[in-house]
Amino acid sequence: MPKSNLQNQIKDLFYSEGFDFIGFSSCKIIDDFGYLKDWLDQKYNAEMDYMGNHKRQKPVSFLDPSFKSIISCAINYNVLENKINSHNLKKNHGWIARYAMIEDYHKILEKKLKSIAKEIEKFFKNPVRYKVYVDTGPVLERGYAKEAGIGWMGKNSCLINKDLGSWFFLAEILISEEFAYDEPVKDMCGTCTKCIDACPTNAIIEAKVIDSNRCISYLTIENKKVLSKDFVKQVGNNIYGCDICQEVCPWNSKSKIKNNFNWNLRDEFVSPDLENILDLVESDWETMKIKSPVKRAKKNGLIRNILNAMSNSGEKSYKERILKYIDSEDDVLSITAEQALIRLDSDDS
Repeated sequence: MPKSNLQNQIKDLFYSEGFDFIGFSSCKIIDDFGYLKDWLDQKYNAEMDYMGNHKRQKPVSFLDPSFKSIISCAINYNVLENKINSHNLKKNHGWIARYAMIEDYHKILEKKLKSIAKEIEKFFKNPVRYKVYVDTGPVLERGYAKEAGIGWMGKNSCLINKDLGSWFFLAEILISEEFAYDEPVKDMCGTCTKCIDACPTNAIIEAKVIDSNRCISYLTIENKKVLSKDFVKQVGNNIYGCDICQEVCPWNSKSKIKNNFNWNLRDEFVSPDLENILDLVESDWETMKIKSPVKRAKKNGLIRNILNAMSNSGEKSYKERILKYIDSEDDVLSITAEQALIRLDSDDS
């Protein structure tokens, strides 16, 4: 079978499972290895030590010499109209990043990719070796997806596709077969700097370079400490992750809503009332975290974020709820509560 026909059939397998874009690249050395090294040297990974895994800085063939190609795929996760965003929330509501408003994508996509890989095997006479990753392995998936023509790297470091914007997940199949490889697409950000200008903590220190130490997503998810006084006000109403640099991106202004796939939107996570979401975390965390990305912040991490959002709102009625954590056995919560009350009191002056 001609490689072009084979690849079209493989793409059809992905499309039938709801994926939106598919591209093929070789397991070659890519520029992103150098970018990653420079980023790590500058300590921009903060305390995400796993980013320094040496396997990330080598071609995919280092994981298994039999791998020759990477099939990268993108799937739209946008389930909200653009008018619903972190900038136009009702008073005293928080923001949870769009990707976390839905069911955890890792297992959903892993299951689909394994099923697709088994079908791909049938196209070949000889045994095929493959490995499936969904943001779970030491693979520079964004870099390889860029090589495969899925999109270009925006100044906010997100991969951007001219049809999907940046509201999409990436995943890949590493495989021991060769294909006709796709070409990277043109960078179409031009002179736009809206994402850089909009970041409240100035985490985008230069085009395509994010300092995680300043990034709201890192601060509210990966970081388990008390938020720095330098950033806590700028975090605003973000209680899990941040979408600001994507919301202001012109390529997302007309992004499509995913209608041919059920992501199981969690209504309670869409711009939740701060008191209601705190009630939910306190009383039903074990149920709340099931199949949800928010479990990564852990219960006390999410409470910390909500207390900060309450203090940032300037709403004095929250004092009683915040005061409850002053004597918490968790030092992060007790310190966060103390500082939150000080900020609320300072608003009186």
